[in-house]
Amino acid sequence: MGYGLNTMNTCLIIFAKSPIPCKVKTRLTPKITPSKAAELYKAFIVDIVNNVHKLKCDKVIIAYTPYNAEMALHRLVGRSLNYLPQKGHNLGERMKNAFKHSFAKGLKRTVIIGTDSPTLPVSYIQKAFDVLKETPIVIGPTFDGGYYLIGLSEPNDNIFDGVRWSTSSVFSQTLARIKGVNKRLYLLPPWYDVDTSEGLEFLKSHLLAMRLSGFEEIPDKTMRFLKI
Repeated sequence: MGYGLNTMNTCLIIFAKSPIPCKVKTRLTPKITPSKAAELYKAFIVDIVNNVHKLKCDKVIIAYTPYNAEMALHRLVGRSLNYLPQKGHNLGERMKNAFKHSFAKGLKRTVIIGTDSPTLPVSYIQKAFDVLKETPIVIGPTFDGGYYLIGLSEPNDNIFDGVRWSTSSVFSQTLARIKGVNKRLYLLPPWYDVDTSEGLEFLKSHLLAMRLSGFEEIPDKTMRFLKI
């Protein structure tokens, strides 16, 4: 990761949960057991963190939940990253507070991603940072009606208010909020999260295609776990 000579401009915040069986990837059961789902989620976290080390980014933060998840994540991805507890009653509040933390530290361009897309190209995240030089908001939509990435170059708390989180209308409602505050928006290409049994089957097929095509950005730990 490259560090600016005088100021720190870019911050990536990775939202992650403690990988506890029956608490993560619950919609993958009964396709796989709760313990297997938790192990798969661990692989997602490791692969995503390994991938983002390729970014030109000044600061990487793991925003974790619940409040006591930090040690479990230390064991997975080490202590060299920055760690921040998530704060808020819903996802919108937690993202809003994470952005506030970053801007309060003087960082200029902040991007939040989750840990549900182990195949997300790092080029998409880098593109988000690049467009934030000129555009105040960037979003990467998912095929299920949400988004895998959101980035801001200035505080925009209002776009997180009044959204029905964990529904298929998150993206459309967020667009309406952005239109309401009259802010310019850049949209990244759509990508997919792995939350359901169908999503897991798609991931397996995608990983197989990536391996057979010689693609370099392969999430190794996820692939080994799934025996692709």
